[in-house]
Amino acid sequence: MKVDNAIILAAGRSQRFAPLTYEMPKGLFKVQGEVLIERQIGQLREAGVDDIYIVVGYMKEKFFYLEEKYGVHFVINNTFNNKGNINSLFAVKDVLKNSYICCSDHYFVDNPFIENPQYSYRACTYKEGKFREFAVDVSDIGVITDFHIGKEDSNCMIGHAFFSESFSKKFVELMEKEINEFGIQNMFWEEFYGRHIRELTMFAKFYDKKKVLEFNSITDLREFDKDFLINIDSQIVRNICGVLKCGPNDIKNIEIIQKGLTNVSFKFDVNKKTYVYRHPGGSAENIINRESEVYSQNKAKELGIDKTLIHIDVQGWKISHFIDDTVETDLEHNDKQLAQVCEYLRILHSCDFEVVRYFDCVEEAKRLIGLACKTKGNLFEEFKDLIDDVDRLKVFVKADNFPDVLSHGDIYSPNYLFTKSGDIYMIDWEFSSVADIANDVSGMVTRYELDDANVNRYLRAYFDRDLTFEEYRHFIGYFGIDSLYWLSWGLFKGSIFEDDGFFMLAAYKNCKRFCKAAFEMYEHPEKFKDWKFGQ
Repeated sequence: MKVDNAIILAAGRSQRFAPLTYEMPKGLFKVQGEVLIERQIGQLREAGVDDIYIVVGYMKEKFFYLEEKYGVHFVINNTFNNKGNINSLFAVKDVLKNSYICCSDHYFVDNPFIENPQYSYRACTYKEGKFREFAVDVSDIGVITDFHIGKEDSNCMIGHAFFSESFSKKFVELMEKEINEFGIQNMFWEEFYGRHIRELTMFAKFYDKKKVLEFNSITDLREFDKDFLINIDSQIVRNICGVLKCGPNDIKNIEIIQKGLTNVSFKFDVNKKTYVYRHPGGSAENIINRESEVYSQNKAKELGIDKTLIHIDVQGWKISHFIDDTVETDLEHNDKQLAQVCEYLRILHSCDFEVVRYFDCVEEAKRLIGLACKTKGNLFEEFKDLIDDVDRLKVFVKADNFPDVLSHGDIYSPNYLFTKSGDIYMIDWEFSSVADIANDVSGMVTRYELDDANVNRYLRAYFDRDLTFEEYRHFIGYFGIDSLYWLSWGLFKGSIFEDDGFFMLAAYKNCKRFCKAAFEMYEHPEKFKDWKFGQ
């Protein structure tokens, strides 16, 4: 039968191919000298299929050059981040006829489109061992009779599909009827087909597994194309090679190790040594000053409190040594660890420094609240009483004239590495700045709901002695105003639909709690003439 068009699905993130997909969609990878999606377009054209629709979402703008080069049509699916690819087919429902359904990252050794299809089919192969792909049972005449998600030693779906016009019509009718039902939009289109397998007759068309390829990892790609990392246009690869003086093929065993609140990190091996590459997150530049981070990170290396650093760039990327013999960091319960942390803080806070960035926690809080207002409404009105209290308390805190120091700015358990051999590393300097001396202790206190005894425990550990009333009052006052910053941080991250942190509610409660306590001490000091630390 005549093929009307082809649909190429290219909206997804392909997160198993991080970190390379931080820079480009998987469909634009160059494999064996050809861009994956361009090779597929060429094979479709060779088979006489000229009407090609590409459904794009993630980094969609990187595909736009294909319109002028090949005359393809684009359809945008902006639900790629949290929905299944059934939404991509729904986006092209009006053009589904006698249609090939492809994915942009398929690699066909031989052109599978040159044979005129006579019925609806899904490309399949037999796979040994356990697998995660969609498995199928097939009748004697080749009809798919059952559908499974993952199986072992079985037939599985791999590669493209063909929808006949009658199949497309029924498939579209079912989508239009059910697309808004619970769970449907989270499905792959194959799962939706499996849901209606008795209504939608589809054959299995078997291919040699060496001829139809779906790469599941960077390792898979490199086994097929040993020069893949040499040919890919990756700034990340160039950065690694430039710093470590290696070639692309020396980079081995890439593995994502952290999806942080502002960045993503992966580890990799070069010449039998393991390193970590930190890639900046999409919204990071709204809350991070990279010049300040670079200065502080290098100062920390100079001071000996973070010896992991190899190279850091003002654009946000960083290469460090990977520390593999770590033990759990638990500052809330481990007094020895807390004492070691505070010793490092005292080293940092007593060093000479340049002012690259000054951190005013109240002004920065208001800036982030202003950004969050764009999607969350008038937060200044919603938190007016809290903001007014913080503004008033800030006057008292500033009048104390306590010193400003070089501050890490994000002190909590994950940012310290303790090793079995006794080494300590104070890592992740993105929030570093020059700030009030209370800023780092505040980071340990204000993001948790600690009772008074535990607050005093942190203060005692930092000072390594009992505090004077003036010291205690200043730190409690700073905790009050800094809590607003961590609340605003969460509000901002939530406003752009990212993880808003574990601490937003704690910061809100602490802002009220510490402001109230500090006002009592600043406005009625006579009540504390017999005050003693810890009592």
